[in-house]
Amino acid sequence: MDVKEDTTNPVLVSVFSNRIVVPVFYGVITSILLPVTVWYTLTSNDVFDMIGGIIAFIVVALIWLAMIWGELRLRAIKISFTDKDIVVQSFFGIGNTKVYSYDTITSFHSTLQPALPLPYECITLINNQKKVVHISQYYFANYNQLRGFVTGKFKNDGAKSFSLKKMFREIFS
Repeated sequence: MDVKEDTTNPVLVSVFSNRIVVPVFYGVITSILLPVTVWYTLTSNDVFDMIGGIIAFIVVALIWLAMIWGELRLRAIKISFTDKDIVVQSFFGIGNTKVYSYDTITSFHSTLQPALPLPYECITLINNQKKVVHISQYYFANYNQLRGFVTGKFKNDGAKSFSLKKMFREIFS
């Protein structure tokens, strides 16, 4: 989807924080480990080594899916608020571009995401009961500015509880 002509002048643009290197690191490591676990499993002569390799592959594949297809696609996004629209680009701003008019965003809610040493807040913009944009305190250095802009523009549905099950459902939807 191309950016509309009248939305090229952003009012507010997201800025990544330094913590972005952590999910990128996990994504790179798991991307390397996937073929290593396949090689280990295929070259093993012992049944127990093969079973261990298969289990390791499944664990690494799940982590890879959560990091690459979940976190980096849905949360490591570039967000530009313009006069009329929200322009969202996945995968650090180099992925697909989606444009949402302010009129189509019905509300937002916030969620505390579990993390160490402290949990972080994530604001989710809603379009007709569907989650369309995740604005995460973890990923954005200017989160407070983004939060202030969102709270001034859209209806607040309050705080929602975090669910790992729902998060995995979002990854595959």
